[in-house]
Amino acid sequence: MRRHPRAAVCTLASIVLATGAAHAAEGFKVRYPITGVLGPELTVFEPVPGTIGSVAMAFADLTALNGNDGHAAWTPPLTNAAGVTQTARLDFKQHQAVVQAYAGHVIALQAHAEFLVLGLNLPYALSVHRSLRFPTVRATLPNGTPTTPGAGFLAGLAAQAKANNLSTGGFGDADVSLTWVHVADRWKLGTGLGIGLPNGDSHSQSSGAPGTPAINVGTGRFYTFRPTTTLSYQVADRLTLGVRAAVGLNTVDTVDHWRSGNFWATELAAVYRSPVGAFGLQGVVVKQFQDDHGGQSGPQPGGYGTNRYQTGAAGMFYAARFGEVGVNLGYTAQFRAVNAFAGQVFQLRVSHEF
Repeated sequence: MRRHPRAAVCTLASIVLATGAAHAAEGFKVRYPITGVLGPELTVFEPVPGTIGSVAMAFADLTALNGNDGHAAWTPPLTNAAGVTQTARLDFKQHQAVVQAYAGHVIALQAHAEFLVLGLNLPYALSVHRSLRFPTVRATLPNGTPTTPGAGFLAGLAAQAKANNLSTGGFGDADVSLTWVHVADRWKLGTGLGIGLPNGDSHSQSSGAPGTPAINVGTGRFYTFRPTTTLSYQVADRLTLGVRAAVGLNTVDTVDHWRSGNFWATELAAVYRSPVGAFGLQGVVVKQFQDDHGGQSGPQPGGYGTNRYQTGAAGMFYAARFGEVGVNLGYTAQFRAVNAFAGQVFQLRVSHEF
């Protein structure tokens, strides 16, 4: 087994912590990053005892809010007193810049064999800008014949669009984690627990558009417990493969009494270490296995029903170190989004070992 005594400078921040702004499924997101964490972790096969700090800058370009069919969502059908059913397609865009501060500490329980890793991540959104339009409006009579949408319905759409063209910022939810890591020959096993905390800036005020979440940097006033297991295998000195499985267990929001349905997540990744740095590919799949109760996606008037969040994403990354400073560049794009935001993320992380 080839060891990299100081390579942890680059990627220790991702060993146990799923970084990224956290959001609830009732906001068409869950507390698991589509960027994944497994790939950069594989660049360091054996953790190095000590403390590390890092700062990451992530730019997310969300280009759609998809519904249950995996395409652009429509507002819930609204039937007026005349029996005319009206609905509109959402043209949703959101651009955000988020900086994340991470601190981690590795304790060697047994030299070159067992380690305990503690981590803390705190995101801050420098800017979150949203725009919303309704380019297609449909109205049908009780017999199914198309008709002209009512003036009141169109005025309501205009007001909702205006209310959703705005910007915000603030703290996101912190994430703490504890992981036990065991290294044996070419195998590495990690198992632990991450906890999403309800400290971020959030509120329950409606965004104005039925089924469209308010712009919140934080998720809400609830916790997410995330047991995680990771298994990696060093195929050769320069090539490592890995798989990660996680489950997200959410408590009830203490303010709104919403409960985001629990979810599972799976990651696959491969890393090749070259003389000029590590190059890797990774994929992430996240799905809810329980319905939401209440909230924007829950069984309430104007909501989308008990539709479950599903997303799949794939990306590439590069990691290198320069003395005691590590640099990690990553790009991730979603290839599937159901009851979820769809888009892409660019991320730059700079780490330093203390």
